[in-house]
Amino acid sequence: MARRKTHAGAKRAGRTPDTGKDGTTRKRMNLSDEPRLLAQEVLARVERHNAYASIAFDAVAMSGNLSREVRALSKEILFGVLRHRTRLERAVSEYANSSLDHCHPFVRRQLLIGAYQILFMQNIPHAIAVDRAVELTRLHVGTTPSGFVNAVLRKLAHQGEPPFSPTDDRFARMGVVHSFAPWMVQAAVDTVGPDEADGLLESLNQRARTILRTNVIRTDREALMEKLHLQFPDASIAPTRFSPVGVEVQGLPDPIRQDLHREGWYLVQDEGSQLVVFFVDPKPGQRILDACAGTGGKSLHMAARLTNEASILAVDLKASKMDALSQRARRAGITCISTATMNLIKEQPEGVFDVILLDAPCSGLGVLRRHPEAKWRLTQEEARSMAKKQAQLLEAMASRVAPGGMLAYVVCTFWPPETTERVAHFLSMHPEFERMPAPEVPGIPWSECTNAHGDLVLLPNRHNTDGFYVARLKKQG
Repeated sequence: MARRKTHAGAKRAGRTPDTGKDGTTRKRMNLSDEPRLLAQEVLARVERHNAYASIAFDAVAMSGNLSREVRALSKEILFGVLRHRTRLERAVSEYANSSLDHCHPFVRRQLLIGAYQILFMQNIPHAIAVDRAVELTRLHVGTTPSGFVNAVLRKLAHQGEPPFSPTDDRFARMGVVHSFAPWMVQAAVDTVGPDEADGLLESLNQRARTILRTNVIRTDREALMEKLHLQFPDASIAPTRFSPVGVEVQGLPDPIRQDLHREGWYLVQDEGSQLVVFFVDPKPGQRILDACAGTGGKSLHMAARLTNEASILAVDLKASKMDALSQRARRAGITCISTATMNLIKEQPEGVFDVILLDAPCSGLGVLRRHPEAKWRLTQEEARSMAKKQAQLLEAMASRVAPGGMLAYVVCTFWPPETTERVAHFLSMHPEFERMPAPEVPGIPWSECTNAHGDLVLLPNRHNTDGFYVARLKKQG
């Protein structure tokens, strides 16, 4: 096979005094004028520091006086490039006649940013997408590479995305179209079958909804929605389909910065995460352990649902997360949660618990809508190591469940080695545990989101929530 020639612009795209080795901008950035420059800077941080895209975006955006429009466009471009990277790289490489590995990092990112606008953003004229990429490259890298960017993006704009071959392997093509690693494609196929896998992967590239959870300690859903309508008449505010305390909002300025949030009327929490607590269904008076609690979204929900009539111990490895949970609890009027920092594989809290909610570390495939950068970091080997840690945590927690109590195994993934296979292995080693059916919760149609075993299975393509798996395991006695 003949080797492709590398375009001169790609070869000569050297650094200038204005850019670092990784293409990070050295010039003073005018973020308020150019959202694509903000996207460029955040992409550089994600690549260089393995930063979370959302956190890096907020950090960079704070350095500029951004309008709401500039911020929204920057974020759309940033997350679009992260979600569709493989497909964008394929399209650009075809017209560049070379791999993007030869390009200066700034040039490569501008090619992807421009390609995303051309292929996915119908509200931006192709000419503007091309011109902005060319001008930014000229200013920050040089004239020759800007000519290369111009040539490649104009070809893409005029000729469109290169067609796929009809002989391409079905699953390989699926991975390119939706920009997923082969093992992630196989995980989707193993979970929902080959016919539905395409829809599952497509849904993981869509923007996640903004969902609020009504804090029933402070108010009820109807009163919260009425208050939101009064304060934000132009926003779209609607009850969620499954969660009886959820509110979907669109057009609401940064929900965590609003007075109602500071006053504890609501918390920002995906509907799927809310449904986990309804499915676990703790009861008043129980002693509850929230293992691997993080910042305590599920602890806070359990406490509110039980109107503080329970004893909840939230545990996590990181003290900073426990501090954050304590602050959130004070704001929400929650008084029944205590916290501890420990490694639950090596040590366990004293006594036994009526309910243990084990929100185990996992691959996070179910929340890729919120963290698309994880698509390019997570390997199958790392996911398998997570599955081993889940087995260790299940083993450690089994002895802490009181006779007649429940161990609720929760993961935000759909990969079988972390879900059904993990539970099947645990039950084979612990005959004293058995599955429990879905609880009776008025208004929630569990039949629409449980599998043949009665486990909760939430998928973004079916339920428009984050992906979750929950098994309720009762200890005999």
